[in-house]
Amino acid sequence: QARAEAAGNPMLLFEEIQPEQARALLESAMKATREPKTPPPVSESYSAYHAFARARLKALPPGRKRPAPLHIEAPYSRERRAMLAAEFLASDAAEHLSDPSAASRCADHIIDYGCERDFNRPLRVSPTKCETFLLDWLPRKVMLSVAEQEAMPHVLSAWVRFAARRTGLPDQGLKATLDAVWEATGKFPEAYRDPTSFGLDRPLLERLLPDGDLSALARRVFAFPYLQGVHNGIDLDRLNPADEADRRTLLEIDHGGVIDQEHLAWHEEIATRLWDGDPPQLWEAAQRLLDLGHDRHDVLHVLIEIAERIGGDPDELAAALDDIADIPDEI
Repeated sequence: QARAEAAGNPMLLFEEIQPEQARALLESAMKATREPKTPPPVSESYSAYHAFARARLKALPPGRKRPAPLHIEAPYSRERRAMLAAEFLASDAAEHLSDPSAASRCADHIIDYGCERDFNRPLRVSPTKCETFLLDWLPRKVMLSVAEQEAMPHVLSAWVRFAARRTGLPDQGLKATLDAVWEATGKFPEAYRDPTSFGLDRPLLERLLPDGDLSALARRVFAFPYLQGVHNGIDLDRLNPADEADRRTLLEIDHGGVIDQEHLAWHEEIATRLWDGDPPQLWEAAQRLLDLGHDRHDVLHVLIEIAERIGGDPDELAAALDDIADIPDEI
Protein backbone atom coordinates (compact mmCIF):
# COMPACT_ATOMS: atom_id res chain seq x y z
CA GLN A 1 0.00 0.00 0.00
CA ALA A 2 2.82 2.42 0.87
CA ARG A 3 4.59 1.73 -2.43
CA ALA A 4 1.34 2.25 -4.34
CA GLU A 5 0.86 5.60 -2.64
CA ALA A 6 4.44 6.60 -3.39
CA ALA A 7 4.06 5.67 -7.05
CA GLY A 8 1.28 8.22 -7.42
CA ASN A 9 3.05 11.02 -5.57
CA PRO A 10 6.53 12.18 -6.64
CA MET A 11 6.95 13.90 -3.25
CA LEU A 12 7.00 10.52 -1.48
CA LEU A 13 9.79 7.96 -1.47
CA PHE A 14 9.73 4.64 0.36
CA GLU A 15 12.78 2.42 0.79
CA GLU A 16 13.43 -0.79 2.68
CA ILE A 17 15.79 -0.57 5.66
CA GLN A 18 17.22 -3.16 8.02
CA PRO A 19 15.08 -4.03 11.08
CA GLU A 20 17.89 -2.94 13.40
CA GLN A 21 17.95 0.49 11.80
CA ALA A 22 14.15 0.74 11.92
CA ARG A 23 14.24 0.09 15.67
CA ALA A 24 16.95 2.68 16.26
CA LEU A 25 15.14 5.33 14.19
CA LEU A 26 11.78 4.74 15.89
CA GLU A 27 13.24 4.63 19.39
CA SER A 28 15.02 7.92 18.72
CA ALA A 29 11.79 9.49 17.47
CA MET A 30 9.78 8.28 20.46
CA LYS A 31 12.46 9.55 22.83
CA ALA A 32 12.15 13.00 21.25
CA THR A 33 8.46 13.11 22.21
CA ARG A 34 9.54 13.06 25.86
CA GLU A 35 11.81 16.11 25.61
CA PRO A 36 10.52 18.62 28.20
CA LYS A 37 11.71 21.80 26.45
CA THR A 38 10.70 21.32 22.82
CA PRO A 39 8.53 18.22 22.40
CA PRO A 40 7.69 17.65 18.73
CA PRO A 41 4.05 17.81 17.63
CA VAL A 42 2.24 14.46 17.64
CA SER A 43 -1.26 13.45 16.63
CA GLU A 44 -4.08 13.21 19.14
CA SER A 45 -4.05 9.42 18.78
CA TYR A 46 -0.37 9.13 19.74
CA SER A 47 -0.99 8.45 23.43
CA ALA A 48 -3.57 5.77 22.66
CA TYR A 49 -1.17 3.85 20.41
CA HIS A 50 2.02 4.50 22.38
CA ALA A 51 1.97 1.23 24.35
CA PHE A 52 1.20 -0.77 21.23
CA ALA A 53 4.02 0.91 19.33
CA ARG A 54 6.48 0.21 22.15
CA ALA A 55 5.51 -3.47 22.09
CA ARG A 56 6.07 -3.66 18.33
CA LEU A 57 9.45 -1.94 18.75
CA LYS A 58 10.58 -4.55 21.25
CA ALA A 59 9.82 -7.24 18.68
CA LEU A 60 12.42 -5.74 16.32
CA PRO A 61 16.02 -6.92 16.73
CA PRO A 62 18.40 -4.53 18.52
CA GLY A 63 21.72 -3.72 16.96
CA ARG A 64 22.20 0.04 16.66
CA LYS A 65 22.79 2.34 19.60
CA ARG A 66 21.88 5.42 17.54
CA PRO A 67 20.00 5.90 14.28
CA ALA A 68 22.06 6.07 11.13
CA PRO A 69 21.08 8.14 8.09
CA LEU A 70 19.30 6.28 5.33
CA HIS A 71 22.07 7.34 2.93
CA ILE A 72 25.58 7.62 4.31
CA GLU A 73 27.49 10.04 2.12
CA ALA A 74 31.24 10.51 2.10
CA PRO A 75 32.38 13.51 4.19
CA TYR A 76 32.93 16.74 2.26
CA SER A 77 36.45 18.13 2.62
CA ARG A 78 36.95 21.90 2.59
CA GLU A 79 38.25 21.58 -0.97
CA ARG A 80 35.19 19.64 -2.09
CA ARG A 81 32.87 22.20 -0.47
CA ALA A 82 34.75 25.04 -2.19
CA MET A 83 34.49 23.26 -5.55
CA LEU A 84 30.74 22.76 -5.11
CA ALA A 85 30.30 26.45 -4.24
CA ALA A 86 32.29 27.46 -7.34
CA GLU A 87 30.14 25.22 -9.54
CA PHE A 88 27.01 26.81 -8.10
CA LEU A 89 28.23 30.38 -8.56
CA ALA A 90 29.15 29.62 -12.19
CA SER A 91 25.78 27.99 -12.94
CA ASP A 92 22.76 29.47 -14.71
CA ALA A 93 20.83 29.30 -11.44
CA ALA A 94 23.14 31.89 -9.85
CA GLU A 95 23.60 34.27 -12.78
CA HIS A 96 21.00 36.75 -11.50
CA LEU A 97 22.70 37.22 -8.10
CA SER A 98 23.96 40.81 -8.03
CA ASP A 99 26.54 40.63 -5.21
CA PRO A 100 29.03 37.83 -6.01
CA SER A 101 30.97 38.28 -2.78
CA ALA A 102 27.91 38.02 -0.53
CA ALA A 103 26.53 35.18 -2.67
CA SER A 104 29.76 33.23 -2.22
CA ARG A 105 29.65 33.53 1.56
CA CYS A 106 25.96 32.60 1.64
CA ALA A 107 26.63 29.53 -0.50
CA ASP A 108 29.34 28.48 1.95
CA HIS A 109 26.81 28.61 4.80
CA ILE A 110 24.25 26.59 2.82
CA ILE A 111 26.81 23.92 2.00
CA ASP A 112 28.15 23.80 5.56
CA TYR A 113 24.61 23.33 6.87
CA GLY A 114 23.96 20.45 4.50
CA CYS A 115 27.25 18.78 5.40
CA GLU A 116 27.12 19.24 9.14
CA ARG A 117 23.38 18.98 9.86
CA ASP A 118 22.09 16.75 7.05
CA PHE A 119 24.55 13.86 6.91
CA ASN A 120 26.84 15.34 4.21
CA ARG A 121 23.97 16.04 1.83
CA PRO A 122 24.27 19.71 0.82
CA LEU A 123 22.45 19.04 -2.46
CA ARG A 124 19.36 17.62 -0.78
CA VAL A 125 16.67 20.30 -0.63
CA SER A 126 13.17 20.20 0.79
CA PRO A 127 10.61 22.69 2.14
CA THR A 128 11.30 21.79 5.77
CA LYS A 129 15.08 21.80 5.40
CA CYS A 130 15.13 25.24 3.75
CA GLU A 131 12.72 26.74 6.26
CA THR A 132 14.71 25.36 9.20
CA PHE A 133 17.96 26.67 7.71
CA LEU A 134 16.61 30.17 7.10
CA LEU A 135 14.48 30.71 10.20
CA ASP A 136 16.15 28.58 12.86
CA TRP A 137 19.78 27.62 12.17
CA LEU A 138 21.05 30.88 10.67
CA PRO A 139 19.56 33.15 13.38
CA ARG A 140 21.14 31.00 16.08
CA LYS A 141 24.46 30.05 14.55
CA VAL A 142 25.83 32.48 11.98
CA MET A 143 26.86 36.14 12.06
CA LEU A 144 25.85 37.59 8.70
CA SER A 145 26.87 40.97 7.31
CA VAL A 146 24.12 43.31 6.16
CA ALA A 147 24.87 42.37 2.54
CA GLU A 148 24.63 38.67 3.39
CA GLN A 149 21.33 39.18 5.20
CA GLU A 150 19.88 40.80 2.09
CA ALA A 151 21.33 38.20 -0.26
CA MET A 152 20.65 34.98 1.66
CA PRO A 153 17.01 34.28 0.64
CA HIS A 154 17.85 34.92 -3.02
CA VAL A 155 20.94 32.72 -2.85
CA LEU A 156 18.93 29.97 -1.18
CA SER A 157 16.31 30.07 -3.96
CA ALA A 158 19.07 29.86 -6.56
CA TRP A 159 20.66 26.97 -4.66
CA VAL A 160 17.35 25.09 -4.66
CA ARG A 161 17.17 25.37 -8.46
CA PHE A 162 20.82 24.35 -8.82
CA ALA A 163 20.47 21.37 -6.47
CA ALA A 164 17.20 20.24 -8.05
CA ARG A 165 18.89 19.93 -11.44
CA ARG A 166 21.83 18.04 -9.96
CA THR A 167 19.66 15.56 -8.03
CA GLY A 168 16.73 15.19 -10.43
CA LEU A 169 14.18 16.55 -7.99
CA PRO A 170 10.69 16.31 -9.55
CA ASP A 171 9.06 19.59 -10.60
CA GLN A 172 6.45 19.20 -7.88
CA GLY A 173 9.16 18.95 -5.25
CA LEU A 174 11.03 21.94 -6.70
CA LYS A 175 7.89 24.08 -6.67
CA ALA A 176 7.02 23.11 -3.09
CA THR A 177 10.54 23.93 -1.92
CA LEU A 178 10.66 27.29 -3.71
CA ASP A 179 7.24 28.15 -2.25
CA ALA A 180 8.57 27.37 1.25
CA VAL A 181 11.62 29.58 0.67
CA TRP A 182 9.37 32.39 -0.55
CA GLU A 183 7.17 32.15 2.55
CA ALA A 184 10.19 32.01 4.84
CA THR A 185 11.77 35.02 3.12
CA GLY A 186 9.07 37.30 4.51
CA LYS A 187 9.77 36.04 8.04
CA PHE A 188 13.56 36.10 7.75
CA PRO A 189 14.16 39.79 8.69
CA GLU A 190 12.27 39.25 11.94
CA ALA A 191 13.83 35.84 12.66
CA TYR A 192 17.38 37.05 12.01
CA ARG A 193 18.30 39.88 14.35
CA ASP A 194 21.48 41.62 13.31
CA PRO A 195 23.95 41.24 16.21
CA THR A 196 24.65 44.99 16.04
CA SER A 197 21.08 45.50 17.29
CA PHE A 198 22.27 44.06 20.63
CA GLY A 199 24.26 47.25 21.21
CA LEU A 200 27.62 45.81 20.11
CA ASP A 201 29.49 47.41 17.24
CA ARG A 202 30.71 45.21 14.39
CA PRO A 203 34.47 45.45 15.14
CA LEU A 204 33.76 44.18 18.66
CA LEU A 205 31.56 41.39 17.29
CA GLU A 206 34.30 40.36 14.91
CA ARG A 207 36.74 40.04 17.83
CA LEU A 208 34.25 37.95 19.81
CA LEU A 209 33.13 35.87 16.82
CA PRO A 210 36.14 35.33 14.54
CA ASP A 211 34.56 32.01 13.59
CA GLY A 212 31.15 33.63 12.93
CA ASP A 213 29.48 31.34 15.50
CA LEU A 214 26.64 33.54 16.71
CA SER A 215 25.56 30.98 19.32
CA ALA A 216 28.86 31.62 21.14
CA LEU A 217 28.25 35.36 21.66
CA ALA A 218 26.61 35.29 25.10
CA ARG A 219 29.11 32.93 26.72
CA ARG A 220 32.10 34.82 25.27
CA VAL A 221 30.77 38.16 26.51
CA PHE A 222 30.34 36.53 29.92
CA ALA A 223 33.94 35.26 29.83
CA PHE A 224 35.41 38.61 28.67
CA PRO A 225 33.22 41.55 29.73
CA TYR A 226 35.93 44.21 29.33
CA LEU A 227 36.90 44.63 25.69
CA GLN A 228 36.55 48.37 25.11
CA GLY A 229 38.09 51.52 26.53
CA VAL A 230 41.46 52.18 28.19
CA HIS A 231 42.73 50.67 31.44
CA ASN A 232 46.06 51.76 32.96
CA GLY A 233 47.19 52.94 29.55
CA ILE A 234 46.17 49.69 27.82
CA ASP A 235 43.84 50.11 24.83
CA LEU A 236 41.37 47.24 25.31
CA ASP A 237 40.04 47.67 21.76
CA ARG A 238 43.38 46.35 20.48
CA LEU A 239 43.35 43.16 22.58
CA ASN A 240 42.19 39.95 20.94
CA PRO A 241 40.35 37.55 23.29
CA ALA A 242 41.15 34.70 20.90
CA ASP A 243 44.89 35.27 21.48
CA GLU A 244 46.40 33.50 24.50
CA ALA A 245 48.58 36.41 25.65
CA ASP A 246 45.85 39.03 25.18
CA ARG A 247 43.37 36.72 26.91
CA ARG A 248 45.53 36.61 30.05
CA THR A 249 45.87 40.42 30.02
CA LEU A 250 42.10 40.81 29.77
CA LEU A 251 41.58 38.45 32.71
CA GLU A 252 44.12 40.35 34.81
CA ILE A 253 42.25 43.59 34.06
CA ASP A 254 38.99 41.85 34.95
CA HIS A 255 40.48 41.23 38.42
CA GLY A 256 41.89 44.71 38.88
CA GLY A 257 45.41 43.57 38.09
CA VAL A 258 45.82 41.88 41.51
CA ILE A 259 45.39 38.10 41.42
CA ASP A 260 47.30 34.99 42.41
CA GLN A 261 48.88 33.45 39.30
CA GLU A 262 47.59 29.95 40.05
CA HIS A 263 44.09 31.31 40.50
CA LEU A 264 44.48 33.34 37.30
CA ALA A 265 45.43 30.12 35.48
CA TRP A 266 42.12 28.57 36.55
CA HIS A 267 40.21 31.64 35.39
CA GLU A 268 42.02 31.28 32.08
CA GLU A 269 41.04 27.60 31.92
CA ILE A 270 37.35 28.40 32.46
CA ALA A 271 37.45 31.36 30.04
CA THR A 272 39.00 29.16 27.36
CA ARG A 273 36.38 26.47 27.90
CA LEU A 274 33.59 29.05 27.72
CA TRP A 275 35.11 30.48 24.54
CA ASP A 276 35.16 27.01 22.93
CA GLY A 277 31.88 25.82 24.45
CA ASP A 278 33.65 22.77 25.88
CA PRO A 279 31.79 21.17 27.50
CA PRO A 280 28.37 22.69 26.68
CA GLN A 281 27.25 21.99 30.25
CA LEU A 282 29.67 24.67 31.51
CA TRP A 283 27.70 27.57 30.01
CA GLU A 284 24.39 25.87 30.81
CA ALA A 285 25.39 25.69 34.48
CA ALA A 286 26.56 29.32 34.46
CA GLN A 287 23.23 30.45 33.01
CA ARG A 288 21.26 28.59 35.69
CA LEU A 289 23.25 30.29 38.43
CA LEU A 290 23.00 33.71 36.80
CA ASP A 291 19.23 33.27 36.48
CA LEU A 292 19.11 32.74 40.24
CA GLY A 293 20.64 36.19 40.68
CA HIS A 294 24.20 35.22 41.59
CA ASP A 295 27.15 37.52 40.89
CA ARG A 296 29.28 36.77 37.83
CA HIS A 297 32.50 36.26 39.83
CA ASP A 298 30.74 33.94 42.29
CA VAL A 299 29.51 31.88 39.35
CA LEU A 300 33.01 31.72 37.89
CA HIS A 301 34.44 30.57 41.21
CA VAL A 302 31.90 27.76 41.41
CA LEU A 303 32.86 26.61 37.93
CA ILE A 304 36.55 26.78 38.86
CA GLU A 305 35.96 24.77 42.06
CA ILE A 306 34.23 22.01 40.10
CA ALA A 307 36.82 21.90 37.32
CA GLU A 308 39.65 21.81 39.88
CA ARG A 309 37.97 19.05 41.89
CA ILE A 310 37.01 16.83 38.94
CA GLY A 311 40.25 17.08 37.01
CA GLY A 312 40.53 15.99 33.39
CA ASP A 313 37.69 13.46 33.08
CA PRO A 314 35.26 15.07 30.58
CA ASP A 315 32.32 12.80 31.44
CA GLU A 316 32.64 13.40 35.18
CA LEU A 317 32.98 17.14 34.58
CA ALA A 318 29.84 17.22 32.42
CA ALA A 319 27.91 15.21 35.02
CA ALA A 320 29.04 17.46 37.87
CA LEU A 321 28.04 20.57 35.95
CA ASP A 322 24.62 19.07 35.19
CA ASP A 323 24.10 18.57 38.93
CA ILE A 324 24.60 22.25 39.82
CA ALA A 325 21.31 23.71 41.02
CA ASP A 326 22.60 26.60 43.15
CA ILE A 327 25.76 27.99 44.73
CA PRO A 328 26.70 26.22 48.00
CA ASP A 329 26.82 28.39 51.10
CA GLU A 330 30.55 27.73 51.62
CA ILE A 331 31.54 29.24 48.21
